[in-house]
Amino acid sequence: MTEPTLLTLLRDTRYRAFWLGQITSVVGNGIRIVALPALILSAHDGRTYGIVLAVDSLFAVLLLLFGGAIADRYSRTSVMAWSDVIRAVGITGYLVFGGTTHLAGLLVSAALVGAGTAAFQPAHRAALPQIVPAELRQKANSLDAATGQLGLAVGAGLGGVLVATVGPQRALMIDVATFAISLVTLFWIRLPRIAQVAGAVRTSLFAEVREGIAQVRSRTWAWVIMVQGTAQVFLVFAPYFALVPVASAERYGIEAYGWISAAGSIGMIAGSTLAGRVTTKRPGLWAMNALAPSALLPLCLAFQVPLAVFCAAAFLAWAGIGVFVVFWFTALQREFPAEVQGRVFALESVATFGLEPIALAVAPVLAYQIGLSTFAVIATVVLIATTYAVLFVRGAIELSSAPASVTARV
Repeated sequence: MTEPTLLTLLRDTRYRAFWLGQITSVVGNGIRIVALPALILSAHDGRTYGIVLAVDSLFAVLLLLFGGAIADRYSRTSVMAWSDVIRAVGITGYLVFGGTTHLAGLLVSAALVGAGTAAFQPAHRAALPQIVPAELRQKANSLDAATGQLGLAVGAGLGGVLVATVGPQRALMIDVATFAISLVTLFWIRLPRIAQVAGAVRTSLFAEVREGIAQVRSRTWAWVIMVQGTAQVFLVFAPYFALVPVASAERYGIEAYGWISAAGSIGMIAGSTLAGRVTTKRPGLWAMNALAPSALLPLCLAFQVPLAVFCAAAFLAWAGIGVFVVFWFTALQREFPAEVQGRVFALESVATFGLEPIALAVAPVLAYQIGLSTFAVIATVVLIATTYAVLFVRGAIELSSAPASVTARV
């Protein structure tokens, strides 16, 4: 039997529509990353912009578990479509209030965008296994991660051009228009309710959230890796995002952060693409070995390294993260029943990013209190220790609860 290829995946009309609709929306997200601060900072200071981002993040985190339960209860493409509508309304609110002094309108808009994100993310991850057969899911996750990163980069570049030429308002209008393309594809695909497929009995929303948590708790390797993500985001990745723009500008000049970010984006694309081509019975071992180069990030922050070395470290780190993401998401899609995957992916996002807003505020302060070098050493040790400690948990090497006897060597 011929092994399925990326071309096999793209020949699937439903997947191709799904992919094209979502990559268009991602480009819109990239435009918004540049256009939104340009609009808000024209009438407010940086503190207001920070509050807007915090409200967006807060609503996304608080509602994620319920978003996952809704994704498991209703058609996942319908949930994605409604979340697109909610986010489009929120971005329209940015257009109305962003250039004014009405802070309340901005915060309501941010809450809508965050709520829409909370419903969209788990539905998107859980919809893919309904569209793509099991043998193609790793390639689909690879393509999704690689082109998603590319779409964000293209959107950010386009956003910069649009802000400079037609202004942030019109740039955000284009972002809103990308949701229309996504909506057309989602209404055309029209996935059935997963409850109908699985014959699940509907209970209360809170009970369904508890059921999702119980499903994850029953698989020790899964929740341990989620806890690993919590620790690593708090001590490594959040401080990296907060400190790199400042450190790179001080050391190399204002344009250096762009080079470091570009190196990371290229690395993410390369790693995601590589993971789609790897066939292994030990995806957990691959995933953890790939995460290890992320230890270079805090070290580059702590020590004066040439810009080229910093860029190389960013490339290696994000390439490894790309490999990890593909194997991790594919494993969750394979391991958990279809009827709970929305809640599983919601819990995964909460575990990984729930503390990120706190880390963005606290970790940089802690780093400067104890010294950046000391903080970097601690972060490096924690990252390496948590990366390889999980491999001692049964099932982590295979990213599966199947008996070890059925697995084979790479």
